[in-house]
Amino acid sequence: MSATSPGPDAGDNFHTQARSSVLQGLNPVGLMEGVLGGQATDWEPPLAEELESCFPGYTGFRFIDRGGMGAVYSAMQTSLERRVAVKILPPDLGRDALFVDGFHREARLLARLQHPNIVAVYDFGRNSLGHLFIVMEYVNGTSLFEILKHEQLPLPRVLGIVAQVCEALQFAHDHGVIHRDIKPTNILIDGRASVRVADFGLAKLMQAESTTTAQTRSSMIMGTPVYAAPEQRRLSTTVDHRADIFSVGVTLYEMITGHFPVGVFEPPSKKAGTPPALDKIITKALRESPADRFQNAAELKKAVKQASDRITQPAIQRTIVKRPIISMMTTVIVTAGLIYLFDELNKQVLQKMHPSRATPLPNAPVVQLNETFSLLNTRMTWQQAQTRVKNTPEVELASLHSTAELVELNQLLEEQGIHSGLWTGGVQNESGALVWSDATPWDFEAWMPAAAQPPVIVTEIQAKNNGTLRTPRGDTPDWIEVHNPGSKPVDLTGWKLIHYRGREFFEDRLGAHMKPGSPGLVLAPGEYRVLFCSAISEDETDRPQIHFRLEAEQGRIGWADPQGRLIQMFNSSWSNFPSDTSITSDTSGQKWGVSVKPSPGQPNPPPARPLKLNATPKPERMAVMLLPQFGGRWSTSPMDRLALPLIRHKKK
Repeated sequence: MSATSPGPDAGDNFHTQARSSVLQGLNPVGLMEGVLGGQATDWEPPLAEELESCFPGYTGFRFIDRGGMGAVYSAMQTSLERRVAVKILPPDLGRDALFVDGFHREARLLARLQHPNIVAVYDFGRNSLGHLFIVMEYVNGTSLFEILKHEQLPLPRVLGIVAQVCEALQFAHDHGVIHRDIKPTNILIDGRASVRVADFGLAKLMQAESTTTAQTRSSMIMGTPVYAAPEQRRLSTTVDHRADIFSVGVTLYEMITGHFPVGVFEPPSKKAGTPPALDKIITKALRESPADRFQNAAELKKAVKQASDRITQPAIQRTIVKRPIISMMTTVIVTAGLIYLFDELNKQVLQKMHPSRATPLPNAPVVQLNETFSLLNTRMTWQQAQTRVKNTPEVELASLHSTAELVELNQLLEEQGIHSGLWTGGVQNESGALVWSDATPWDFEAWMPAAAQPPVIVTEIQAKNNGTLRTPRGDTPDWIEVHNPGSKPVDLTGWKLIHYRGREFFEDRLGAHMKPGSPGLVLAPGEYRVLFCSAISEDETDRPQIHFRLEAEQGRIGWADPQGRLIQMFNSSWSNFPSDTSITSDTSGQKWGVSVKPSPGQPNPPPARPLKLNATPKPERMAVMLLPQFGGRWSTSPMDRLALPLIRHKKK
């Protein structure tokens, strides 16, 4: 039950969600912003000492936390001499008959979830002050969220936690309950290092009673957006237990890498050096279509357990466990052979290894490419990279001076599996001219193609596509529409979309895995073309797409040509984008408005109402970025972006 409040510019608020008093679930540990999704309320929870008089049988109340629609306390249950957690809700909710019915129904449901990895529900009801309450198991431990803030867990421990989460979820799913908000704050680790899944506050019956009129009236997105499955964020009525699989995938990726799998995310094997088998597990868990994910938590647990066994058990030991009789007969022979093989390989590798590859730069982990070029193995802004190399006199941010040099460099990057953009030493000086920061001559250029005039522009954006367009697979990705206002065809290879969400931004270029000039990349004169936006890459596709989602409570975009020149840049955000509504512009790409009837791939009709969005880009100071995914060609990029610095060793 929520209502969207106006942002700084009320003209950019697209939609106010309908209010509903339907109960969406309970919150066993009070870690959410409210039982119904964080509804704002002026209710002040009572002081802990005021509660004993209205809770017979409970003493020693202590306040723990509060959310938008409830407060949580710990207390001592005198009859059993055990500490419990007590959540109370505002008295107003107790006067809503529909809410009370739902409260009782879901409390009974949660009380049936008796499992070692699930926080238990003991009791529920209404006290003498009119508060609905629920009494739960008190877990003496800490959340996974707090643990991850202070330490990087070893991989076997990470996989063990995920396996226990899967155990809890499989049990809940078997009993008709979907969690819908799996994330590190809802995964508790008790004093014995066991996992306890908490906050089944967004639980929903998978039985027929979950689709009653009252239940389906809610317009709320159930779950925390960054962990929520695509179907949750699109307010789909067909959300099932596989939404929890997606959330576990996000959590697993975060535990391993310390980042969220958004945009064109790097697989854990490249970002954190984990075994490639985990890449396949995470990719499958994060598929946009539920049908392409693991189909139940037990299946995901099995895959995680197999990966864990490969990490923690040597190959010979795994074979002995599975086939002990045969293995005991061959262990001695295999072991002797492996010792000889590894000894010979070690000798050959040491003989071929170039001495300079074993000499890292001071205070900076590096990847040495050859005697001339290396990579600093940390993503940083251009200014941070420049500061770092100044502390190492033997190197500079890389300058490039010949085609042969660039071809060799790009081959080395390909061998290392490096495909993301790299900082070079090219930068705009005060007059706007491009120079090398190492003061060498600007005697060579390898730019991405320049945009034709007039350039291709974005003319329509749908950030919550719930049914306007579907892919052949049946997915409903977000999308943008681009338009070629010129009289000549335009190749979209390398054109870039940037999506800003508050302080975060995501960006991707078109055609990185397609041959330039492919039919799917060429935009005919006057053509309007839809580009899908999805966080999951599709293999062997003949149409370009943007590999991140646009959906967010607030957002704005930038659109740049292959050389990095900004064509359009919103100076303010849209907010509260409703499903299947788009924002459109005229053929200039400047006058924007709301359209309740999107026109993908077609000229846009006059909008229902205008928006105060200025898409004229402001000039930024730029630096030169090398793009391995486009053959090592160059583009400019704002200096505050994060990228790996390419460095050049000075000649002695």
